[in-house]
Amino acid sequence: MAALKEAPHAFGSTWEGEKDRGEEEWRHAVTSRLRFIAVANDQVVGMAAGGASNYTGTASLTSLWVDPSRRGKGVGDQLVSAVLEWAKAEGFSQVLLWVTEGNSKAESLYQRNGFTRTGEMTTEPLREYEMSIRL
Repeated sequence: MAALKEAPHAFGSTWEGEKDRGEEEWRHAVTSRLRFIAVANDQVVGMAAGGASNYTGTASLTSLWVDPSRRGKGVGDQLVSAVLEWAKAEGFSQVLLWVTEGNSKAESLYQRNGFTRTGEMTTEPLREYEMSIRL
């Protein structure tokens, strides 16, 4: 929930829109994808999720967030790496993600880890660009 408050653009949702979800909905959301977390001093300082995409042999990286106090310190790279390692181990040949227009720091993180834009984009509710990496 802290991540939703700080960076709703990273999740395609808002804290206000999610705060009243029931326990069953939260449990489904949490178990529908593999979750990776980064912890420092017993505090969660980052998270990312990985799961199958709508395309055969392709996984998706979603919900990446790093606490503002930890950005630029390698936490994002570690989370991306964890998702990529998981995807390889699961036999996926590609990983897709979507990055919001104007989120240049996130796009740089993804590019640094080998992702490139595919040319696909969405415009609702925000403009997002699809990025991919072959494994």
